[in-house]
Amino acid sequence: MNGVVRRLALTVMGVAISTVMVFVLLRVLPGDIATSRLGVSATPAALEQLRSEYGFSRPLIVQYFDWILDALRGDLGRSLVSGDDIGGEIVHRLRVTIPLMIFSSTLAVLTAVIIGQRAALRRKRATGLVAVSLAQVGLAIPTFVIGIVLILVFAVRLRVLPAGGFPTAGWGTPIDAGRSLVLPIITLALAQMAILVRFARSHALDFVASDAFRTARAAGRTSDAALATASRLVLSPVLSVTALQLSTLLTGAVVVESVFALPGLGSMLVRDIANRDVTKVQSTLLVLVVGIFLIRLAVEFVNDRLDPRRLT
Repeated sequence: MNGVVRRLALTVMGVAISTVMVFVLLRVLPGDIATSRLGVSATPAALEQLRSEYGFSRPLIVQYFDWILDALRGDLGRSLVSGDDIGGEIVHRLRVTIPLMIFSSTLAVLTAVIIGQRAALRRKRATGLVAVSLAQVGLAIPTFVIGIVLILVFAVRLRVLPAGGFPTAGWGTPIDAGRSLVLPIITLALAQMAILVRFARSHALDFVASDAFRTARAAGRTSDAALATASRLVLSPVLSVTALQLSTLLTGAVVVESVFALPGLGSMLVRDIANRDVTKVQSTLLVLVVGIFLIRLAVEFVNDRLDPRRLT
């Protein structure tokens, strides 16, 4: 119980510190919504008047606590540019981003564990060396290049999947929505898998060199069967790395959504930053920060079940 309380406290503290950093950084960056809307030729008086209308003339500490208290009540504010409800638009955009991140991460983790285990068993064979080499190549190839190659192969040449876009009816047409996310999911999964394979192989090699593996082999089990007993121990560190990569995964999602013209949260965030929509950007980042910390907390609990050694 003490461990649970400690992790919850660290999560709350991490979220609180992150909100302060987001709020401060957005205030110190050059340019603001007033300059963006009135232009660089606007008079100081006009700029100050517009900032006052938006509430940016108040003390920063007041602005911060107004934002946080409203967020705790479920009110993320309204866009300074469009006037639309920010919470509603975030929910609308998450219908694309959440499936993209969940399915790509699941595919990357499962594939990395399988390939990593096989590469560990065949470390002295050509197949094992090829798996490691492909992982190295995957680290060097940018995500957008992977996406473009998949589009050229499966959308342009084979014409079996759409090149981009998302149906206007959304998940009301599940087949079309699912087909539009196949290539983006594969693209993002391949970008993650390049790193995860190395971690999976490293931990599988540790088990192959252990007494438990040699005992299982001496008892008559095949190499694959003996290593299968350690799948949970290999999966645990891979999940930990995946949780640590969530912020990087979000960056990859932004690139993927741009390449495949998906109306997700990442593409919206890039547009809002360009428009200097501070209220919308900080509320979007708040949702992302809370989500990242909650996922990391969940991964910690899952890893405790997968690897009992963490509890000792």
